[in-house]
Amino acid sequence: MLLAHGMELFAQQGNNFGGNGGAPPGANGAELGMVLCFYGLALLVGITIQCLFLNSLSKCFKQIAPRNRTMEPGQVWLNLIPLFSLVWMFITIIRLSESLDAEYRSRRMSGDGDFGKQTGIIYMVLSLIGCGCIGIIFLIMYWVKISGFTKELQSGARPRDEEFEDDDRPRRRPRDDDDRRDDDDDRPRDGR
Repeated sequence: MLLAHGMELFAQQGNNFGGNGGAPPGANGAELGMVLCFYGLALLVGITIQCLFLNSLSKCFKQIAPRNRTMEPGQVWLNLIPLFSLVWMFITIIRLSESLDAEYRSRRMSGDGDFGKQTGIIYMVLSLIGCGCIGIIFLIMYWVKISGFTKELQSGARPRDEEFEDDDRPRRRPRDDDDRRDDDDDRPRDGR
């Protein structure tokens, strides 16, 4: 969109040369350069923010055990491909949610129900239909959620809710040196 606006100004300047022997009033080369510079800077800032966001998603995938991942961390970067990312970002959001769910279950940790899936999908839908300001709010909310999950997985937090705290399944006791010596002993034991 930014590039299209800049090209439109460039085309207007080319079409308006004529009777007065120069550039039309208000559309000189310096203004065109400023507009293109502004749009180029905005594009650079946008790509930087997108890279930071994708890096956050990739870090979250890296905290998930490989057996629980439905996507590899490096595949997140496919979202930098224009147009392809319109579909791939939905897939990334859904697979990250599924991977987080599997990881939290395997670590016996509690987490929110959808692991950010709904917030991420709303962000993408709003971005596609052109609700940029509201879409940015949902992007920030999704980013904060994913960063929170990443930090929680890094810390290896234990379960918080009561269903896991009241778990009374037997636990293996740690083995001491006497147990190891007994394992090496092949003599029959008498039942005392």
